[in-house]
Amino acid sequence: MSTGRILFIDAHDSFSNNITSLLQESLQVSVELIHIDDPRFVLNDDAFHVFLQQFDAVVAGPGPGHPANPEDVGLIGRLWSLPEAHGLPVLGICLGFQSLALAFGAKVERLKQPRHGLVTPIVHCGEDVFFGTGEVVVTQYHSLHARPSSGVPQSLGKDLWKPSSPRQEVLPLAWDLSDVENGPILMSARHREKPFWGVQYHPESICSNAESHKLIANWWHTACDWNKRLRPQPPRVCNGSEFGSGIDELAPSPLPSATAAERDVNVQWLSSHLPETSDTAMIVEALRRECCDSNVILLESCVREGLPVNAETGQHSIFGIYGKDATHVQYWTHTSELLVHAGGTELHRTTATSSDVLRYLDDFMQDHKASDGPPGSPFWGGLTGFVSYEAGLGTIEVEAPSTSRKKPDIWFVFVERSVVVDHVSGRFHVQTLINDDHKWLTAIQGTVQHATRPCADSPTPSPSPLPPPKITSQPSKENYCAKVTECQSHLRAGLSYELCLTAQTHILAHEAPWSLYLHLRAQNPAPFAAYLSLSSPLDAAEGVTLISSSPERFLSWTREGEVQFRPIKGTVRKDSNMTREKAEAILKSPKEQAENLMIVDLIRHDLGGVPNVSNVHVPELMQVEEYISLYQLVSVISGTLSPNSSGIPVLVASLPPGSMTGAPKKRSCSLLTVIENHEPRGLYSGVLGYMDVGGGGDFSVIIRSAFKYADESVWRVGAGGAVTVLSSAEGEWEEMGAKREKLLKVFGVA
Repeated sequence: MSTGRILFIDAHDSFSNNITSLLQESLQVSVELIHIDDPRFVLNDDAFHVFLQQFDAVVAGPGPGHPANPEDVGLIGRLWSLPEAHGLPVLGICLGFQSLALAFGAKVERLKQPRHGLVTPIVHCGEDVFFGTGEVVVTQYHSLHARPSSGVPQSLGKDLWKPSSPRQEVLPLAWDLSDVENGPILMSARHREKPFWGVQYHPESICSNAESHKLIANWWHTACDWNKRLRPQPPRVCNGSEFGSGIDELAPSPLPSATAAERDVNVQWLSSHLPETSDTAMIVEALRRECCDSNVILLESCVREGLPVNAETGQHSIFGIYGKDATHVQYWTHTSELLVHAGGTELHRTTATSSDVLRYLDDFMQDHKASDGPPGSPFWGGLTGFVSYEAGLGTIEVEAPSTSRKKPDIWFVFVERSVVVDHVSGRFHVQTLINDDHKWLTAIQGTVQHATRPCADSPTPSPSPLPPPKITSQPSKENYCAKVTECQSHLRAGLSYELCLTAQTHILAHEAPWSLYLHLRAQNPAPFAAYLSLSSPLDAAEGVTLISSSPERFLSWTREGEVQFRPIKGTVRKDSNMTREKAEAILKSPKEQAENLMIVDLIRHDLGGVPNVSNVHVPELMQVEEYISLYQLVSVISGTLSPNSSGIPVLVASLPPGSMTGAPKKRSCSLLTVIENHEPRGLYSGVLGYMDVGGGGDFSVIIRSAFKYADESVWRVGAGGAVTVLSSAEGEWEEMGAKREKLLKVFGVA
């Protein structure tokens, strides 16, 4: 049962939901969140003062920027000068702590070496909010630090806790003494008289230890004592209509209903054992011959020597088969235009946001439900397609790069016929959502069983010579390294903790896309490989082809409601001198661990902000996974959907993929748009996958991939890496090149 009310003021950070969860779980309180620029209060101090009286205490959160900049701290900056009648306890975290210190005489300066994603022990006074606390190990995300007006202590021991001047208002409670380069860093402090406390570190981080959480309980106990003594009247609970809501509600979708009425979908299927000599590529080619008037989408879990390259994520290959009558949902960020069409007939055309479109897809899937498909198959039929990076930007209200090109940013097709191969059990399922389709089921079952010719490692050469491929555009080392330096200047200024810099290479190639895909899967088999070629029956010039060998799951949700993210951050290229032992040593370095940790905490925040999700946890933290050409650092973040809930709201809340942006996500994406010269990433850095009529879904991050628009002659290959303050420009250039190299070899231009 809730015993108190806390207001959390969010500075548009990507860890805020982790803090509110920690408060609720540790204290059994209710937490209300508002933003630093809440329009109800930014120009109305009186309204803000009255609003605060509802709460027992306030937590001023972290965020990008500098505490001296009013736009970066907003309402947080007003907490320190509240009239005495409206005073209440406050805990500042990171930026909130710096704002507190700055307001009462401390200086806020840049660190010589920023501390983003670093995990260190701190020393504390053992009193006040650290009473009864043992060894505290914490995660730091900051490039600025608060320096008491009289400087840092010149000796250890009792001097650490003494104010250097009788007039010093900020009293130290904890220090980080482990940093030789920066010297002592103030980690916690309180105001001499007022009920204001703060911590520089992030107690909510997955790598901050349990002892660090005791500060939260101690602060709350102290805050409650202060309230009993000096706020005899209990907090006034205001009528909800008195202030309205400062949080944007999920408004009903302005789009038309997905269907006239909910339609129960009936799944028919046949299951059989797969011949040992079967091959995924040969199945695709056999399906094309059998279903000559249809298209085949392949979401492939590659195998090597008969076993999946990663059975945990890559157990099934999905063959989606759709014809000219299939329903297409398309969206263009450039024009904010949604188009739904089927069988060459336009059904809906309207203006919408990318979030509107994803909600429309959710409604569509709610109207197409099934509960009777083969239990061993994760996909019975449903929507298959992609969401571009630019469409993802729309979900976090970051303006996409302006462009005169009208390219599809969301494109899904409703797949009614499919084949699913289980590479572990050796079984396959032929499935249809079309009534009275038994003849097709029987025919395709035979087609798959006879598609047993082994596929050669390399496709058969074309009978006539093709023009040689060539690179028409690529990043230069000088330019890319300059962008790394530009990223680091933003990191040192406190505007971001990590920036995922990318660049694109354009390749003119005449080889058939399917042939290129066969090269790719042979050279770089991956658990989330894909071949996708979509074209519009309404416009012959509208189409896109994607070949992918992605190793990274973005998001999956099962029919039972289990949600999973698997971000990859940290990469070591394989060569003759690189052993797994050496790779693990490299991937345990502070730089690589920090990269992964920041994304883990970001995804915990994204997942924790979805109302129908609970039990957010991290079952695997920074584990090394081995692939054909790379070693990579992988984490797993999981949660549970409430009964009968869709996973699509989780997708909306999590785009664009945090492993391709940095943190905080919104500010980082805005910075990256400028750093990358307003060049759209397109499908690269977006997500690809399916939404199943049975209630599940699975999406990969579009990396290690190439894509081509139907009205253009070039293929686009994106690559990049996470830039931190510990990065070197040379190292980032080499990492980008290592990721790009496999794709260049596929095109014959490496």
